[in-house]
Amino acid sequence: MEEKKNKGGRPAGLTNRQREFAKYYVEGRYSNAECARKAGYADGSASQHAAKLLDGKTFPDVPELIKELRQDRERKYGVTLINQLKRFDELSRAAEEEGQFSAAINAEKIRSSLGGLTIDRREATHVHQLDNLSREDIVARLASLRQQYPNAFPEPEMKRVKDAKDRESTMDIIEAVPAEKVTLPADREQDG
Repeated sequence: MEEKKNKGGRPAGLTNRQREFAKYYVEGRYSNAECARKAGYADGSASQHAAKLLDGKTFPDVPELIKELRQDRERKYGVTLINQLKRFDELSRAAEEEGQFSAAINAEKIRSSLGGLTIDRREATHVHQLDNLSREDIVARLASLRQQYPNAFPEPEMKRVKDAKDRESTMDIIEAVPAEKVTLPADREQDG
């Protein structure tokens, strides 16, 4: 029997991380990136993983699972778009009578989010902002960061390489710097 493969050559079906992501996503309590973190994806790439998991192309089984989980949740808790809109209307009217507009709106935003009906799309806006910068802009930004955080950027000896003939061999560099002898605890015991 041959195992099905998806586009990336990985086995078809859902991984445990993908299932966990879908579960947290449907709960609606966390941002997309936080759902990915809680599912076990690395902090630094959580928002990118979340975007890929939700795009429907990279991992098509994940949005399908999210849809199934939402349907189960709707059956169990009665959280549907129509019910949410009715409730929003009720609270809006009551809040208007009391003059508490933002309280009603915020409560409904949270409730809609908990029901999995709203998605916070703000986190994806910064993902590839460096791709749009020119080389000069990137160099200027790096210079600014070096000035702001001088200890984070030790000044390396650099030269611009225009031809492969200008480059030093990696082995030449390694062999030119003698390695320091490291004394291990076991070596000290033998010496003493």
